[in-house]
Amino acid sequence: MSFWQHRWATEQIGWHREVHNDMMVEYWPAIGAPEGCEVLVPLCGKSLDMHWLAERGHAVVGLELVEQGVKAFFAEAGLSPDRKEQGDHVRYSRGPFTLFQGDALGLAPGTVQAEAWYDRAAMIALPDEMRTAYVEQLRQQTKPGAVGLLITYAYPQEEMDGPPFALIDEDVRRHFAEGFEVDQLAKIDLEDERDRGLSWITSSVFKITRT
Repeated sequence: MSFWQHRWATEQIGWHREVHNDMMVEYWPAIGAPEGCEVLVPLCGKSLDMHWLAERGHAVVGLELVEQGVKAFFAEAGLSPDRKEQGDHVRYSRGPFTLFQGDALGLAPGTVQAEAWYDRAAMIALPDEMRTAYVEQLRQQTKPGAVGLLITYAYPQEEMDGPPFALIDEDVRRHFAEGFEVDQLAKIDLEDERDRGLSWITSSVFKITRT
């Protein structure tokens, strides 16, 4: 937790973008999320992607570890959220947005019952040994039949220390092997990011359905 708090405190939050994620915009319609459903966004920070989802009629539920990220989201949106302690978490809500601040892998089962979820930068923020718990949290906070859009980032892990940690296609299928259907929608070679000194970088897009 101290690592991410330090990143926020020192404004080392390069994973945040000033525009909506283009792959989300392109592929979100392909997963067939129910109209106006609740969408879970793990490790959401202050992502503008949550506004894009809300503009399409969805109720957005974010999970965020660092309080500064939650406060920044509402402040930059010009919203004054209601604050309520809920177990080991703090619930901030206003309009279509509800953000739970606290351990994103420790939210009480069934707190959220989302019909869809979106992950651009959550699973790649976690080392592989924490991803089983992450998938279990998705299972506990979504309804049967829920659909998810997962966008990955992969590279030779030995060539760079994470985060972001490499998430290759085979590991996506391994982690979601039980209780989910996995459909790969796209795979893209990110040649414009090779200035990091990596021999290759790819991004894949998956539709993942909870069975």
